[in-house]
Parts: sequence; structure tokens; C-alpha cells
Amino acid sequence: MKYKFDKKDDWFYVFSENEKYKTLESFTYYGWTPQKAQEIIDGVEKNKTLAADKDPYVWGNEDITVFANKNGVLLIDKMAMRAKQDVEPLELSHQEFYAFMQDFKKFIEENH
Repeated sequence: MKYKFDKKDDWFYVFSENEKYKTLESFTYYGWTPQKAQEIIDGVEKNKTLAADKDPYVWGNEDITVFANKNGVLLIDKMAMRAKQDVEPLELSHQEFYAFMQDFKKFIEENH
């Protein structure tokens, strides 16, 4: 997974270098804090052993929704859905999602 980050004013931008991971760009949002990023990391971690038949961990904003259980992490691009684009949900392993969120959190910390 290749991505890069940018910040302008209060907005944190995510850019994917691979079309498959374009959904990650929906993490672009204003007002990110290291604490908010850590909250999401902790929520996914806490629920990574949750059985598939239980309610998953869910976090979202108007652009993206994150679901996590023992099967991994599912990202839904709500912006694409509103635009009626045919976009598949992005499925990531826990490790892939953690790596992305840790990199994003570090960028937020360095640019907050």
C-alpha cells in the first residue's frame, strides 16, 4: 500500500498511489488530532478478536465508515456512494490498517 499525506490549513489529506486503495483518500478531513487517530486504532485493536456474528467496531464520518472484527477491517467510501460511483468496499488486514493509521497519526503529530 503506497500513500502520502499533506496538510493545508486545518485539513489533512490522504493520497493513494494505487487505485485499489483509493478509499483511503476518504480519510481526508479537517481537524484530525493524534488522539482521534489513536481512538480508531484502539477501537480496531479492541475488536480484532470479535466474532463475525457480533456487532463490529464502527467509526465513521460523512465520507468514510470503518468496520472491524476478527476478519479484518472494511472501509466504506460514503463519498463515492453519494456520487453513485461503483466502488467496492476496501478490505484490509488488521496489520495493513494499523500500518496506515500509525503512519497517518505520525503525520498528524508532526503537522498539528
